[in-house]
Amino acid sequence: MKFSASLVRRAAFVAVVVVGSVVLSALGQPGAPKDSKNILADGSSTVAPITKAMAEEFKKVRPDVNVTVAVSGTSGGFRRFTTGETDISNASRAIKTSEIETAAKNNIEYIELLVALDGLTVAVSTKTQIFGNAPVCLTVGELELLWAKEAEKYITRWNQVRSTLANAEITLSGAAETSGTFDFFTSAINGKEGDTRQDYFGTEEDQLLAQQTGANPFALTYFGFNFFVNNTQLVQAVAIDPRRELISTPEDVLKEINARRAKNGKKPLENKGGECKGILPTVDTILAFSYQPLSRPLFIYVNKKSGERPAVDEFINFYLDESRLGNQQFMLNKAGYLPAPREVRDEARTCWKKRITGTAFGGNYSGLSLPDIRKKYGEHCK
Repeated sequence: MKFSASLVRRAAFVAVVVVGSVVLSALGQPGAPKDSKNILADGSSTVAPITKAMAEEFKKVRPDVNVTVAVSGTSGGFRRFTTGETDISNASRAIKTSEIETAAKNNIEYIELLVALDGLTVAVSTKTQIFGNAPVCLTVGELELLWAKEAEKYITRWNQVRSTLANAEITLSGAAETSGTFDFFTSAINGKEGDTRQDYFGTEEDQLLAQQTGANPFALTYFGFNFFVNNTQLVQAVAIDPRRELISTPEDVLKEINARRAKNGKKPLENKGGECKGILPTVDTILAFSYQPLSRPLFIYVNKKSGERPAVDEFINFYLDESRLGNQQFMLNKAGYLPAPREVRDEARTCWKKRITGTAFGGNYSGLSLPDIRKKYGEHCK
């Protein structure tokens, strides 16, 4: 496994975007005075562009309100949010049981708002040499073979994944462990959150992932749809075939991997042959839920006490307004994501208007299909 010399594995990245001038020590928090016009959001690098876009638009009508958008990953954001440090938590997954418990311990009540749809994108360089003349496509089974912990320090060349892929060293990068994207990807591909090889470069800085991958013809990464559509000059999407099967993994490799999987109580992977027939992440495939299993909803969580402040209440009402949240052109061009279905947007507005606290998912979000997520969220926001 090869890495750029400039990269440090599992790198941590924290960004802060301040929409309007504000001193960090004076940032808004749930315990801030009711007349405070400083609002602090933190969390997912995937959701940050949405909140930032909304904040920039809000600044045009309320220049006196300062919205700060920090990026410490979904898990990092929830660590701050559940201890009362932030007003809003951007999240590319639903809140986990441990985070629910921390919030309860600290008397933090929150409103869960589903704000957009994303197609988590597996990407390679526009000049990739991994696939030769074959389609740029991988099955879910091949992604599982590539990314599972059993592959660590063993699956290091592309032709170990599929015999017809390049006889070249693999370079992998993706989301850091603090990221909701990491949780979602490992769950969707490997069947369990956190089940992944460790010998890859992980970061919250998605733009860096695009730049590094674009410069290496044998690299592969994953990130939110926003970072793909804004970097098509550097990277291209890999079409995803939803079959949990392999095409032509060398038998000696498959035998060793399955022996490792057996020790970990996992089912064996199998070669099934055939061609990889994948689906690309596009506006149509994400909205139709046909880009599977990597389509997902995106959330913000709002501290209920923060919502009592007029500035926060006005900002969230502005955020959820149909002219922006339901405007596909605005969401794509300004934020890089797709609107949730109309009924889901209405449910989010109901959740906010009625201040319905808690989560629709009870801390058990992993493995749910989009239709299941929609059903649970609708029931929660009645």
